[in-house]
Amino acid sequence: MTLTPARPRVATGLSDLDGLLDGGLRPGRLTVIAARTAMGKSMLALTVARHCALRAGRPALVASLEMANAGLFERTLAAESGVPTRKISSRQLSPEEFELLRETARELDTAALLSFGGDRSTPAVADIERECARMVERHGRLDLVVVDYLGLMEGTLQQRALRDRQGEVAAVVAALDDLADRLQAAVVVVEQLDRDPEFRDDHRPRLSDLWHGDALLRRAQAVILLYRQAYYDPQYGTAVYYEQSPDPTLYPAELFPRHGLPEPAVQRAELHVPHNRHGRTGVVSVGVELARARFFDLR
Repeated sequence: MTLTPARPRVATGLSDLDGLLDGGLRPGRLTVIAARTAMGKSMLALTVARHCALRAGRPALVASLEMANAGLFERTLAAESGVPTRKISSRQLSPEEFELLRETARELDTAALLSFGGDRSTPAVADIERECARMVERHGRLDLVVVDYLGLMEGTLQQRALRDRQGEVAAVVAALDDLADRLQAAVVVVEQLDRDPEFRDDHRPRLSDLWHGDALLRRAQAVILLYRQAYYDPQYGTAVYYEQSPDPTLYPAELFPRHGLPEPAVQRAELHVPHNRHGRTGVVSVGVELARARFFDLR
């Protein structure tokens, strides 16, 4: 019997998180990224996919049921080029920014290791499997699959006919777990949290806040919960966080600090790992720049 060497873990590109996860996401297993609405969970999952494909050179697929492929591409351009997403979407670009974006797009096209699928549809797992098969045919392997997000997934027609949503979701999670095993790819399932954090004093997420916790915890290798304090602070964008404008190109210094501005260009976020099968749990801090759709190490 010949043993096939195990694939290395898929690094997230966030050093402290990778350290907590013993090197990153485990191939052949599910990892959950979850947060409240608009907290940045899709952006975090895309950050992981970008690192996998563009830094590590390993094929990655992002199947988004919530965002159009064009929007994912714009976020990727913003994160890789440093040009804010609002400038890209509004096409309000200087000649230098336009040239930078064109060069970034050319590099992404040349690498061809990051693919977008889903395109705001509501696919079953079989549809995602077909996207995966195309990536494997093109590259010979697939190392990371992001499914964004679980609450929008559909089971088979037979499962839907039973009108048992919990059973349907459990079947979807089981099918994604099987897909991860067959591809020996790390599969990231993006999940929504319920509203319970809104009613706690510190608002920090817990495992019990997962919408489909029972189905996910039976299968998940790890769960990553995202928390940003600024999300809950009605005065974010003021001197509570910065004494001066962190990015004058976005928020002019003469208008900062002051009530009513957009969220600060750079914030601190917490990544809670309360579930890590056979591994450590804990909390790590990272930076997030919402205007450029990216998470990063603070140091």
